[in-house]
Amino acid sequence: MHTLLRIFYRYKSSGKEFIPKTGSIIFIANHQSNLDPAIVGVKAGDRPFKGIARSTLFKSKILGAYLRGFGVIAIKRGESDTGAMRKALAELATGRCILLFPEGTRTLDGEIGLFKRGFWLLLKKSKATVVPIGIDGAFDVFPIGAKLKWRGYIESAVGEPFAAEDLLAMGEEAGTAHVRSIVETLMLRCRNNIASRSK
Repeated sequence: MHTLLRIFYRYKSSGKEFIPKTGSIIFIANHQSNLDPAIVGVKAGDRPFKGIARSTLFKSKILGAYLRGFGVIAIKRGESDTGAMRKALAELATGRCILLFPEGTRTLDGEIGLFKRGFWLLLKKSKATVVPIGIDGAFDVFPIGAKLKWRGYIESAVGEPFAAEDLLAMGEEAGTAHVRSIVETLMLRCRNNIASRSK
């Protein structure tokens, strides 16, 4: 996947050294396109994760089989899904990783949206380390409702990890806003790099 991203989208990335070698991780990234899980997967390397996706995606036989094959956890959008939360917590309890797109859906304009409350609930119950990731360029090559473009620029950046205790001490509103601001900063850094490279 890394090779394909480099060939078609001149993919570059930074910050992989910030990903802890051990312990449970909640990867938090902005959501620009359906390419995002693969982009984060390339960054995660030997820290594979289970993603969380809305349950309606599993209705498609092909896509549903693909998602199940990668262990994606189905969640009911717009309501409290204790079953999905338990599965995610079970993964984190064993020292493994979960990927969350806290916006809850792909962006409609390439910008980062508000974070849903599910992120904070998972953090509070798991006390897992949070690793922020910013992605840019993916929206330009695969925006929601459009066909995939086979050329473009994509970049991602990993930020320094947050200890759960530090975020929880800020409180839900401030802690969530802080993580979102870091993800946005990383995204904008990628955007600036892409602008420089594509001139």
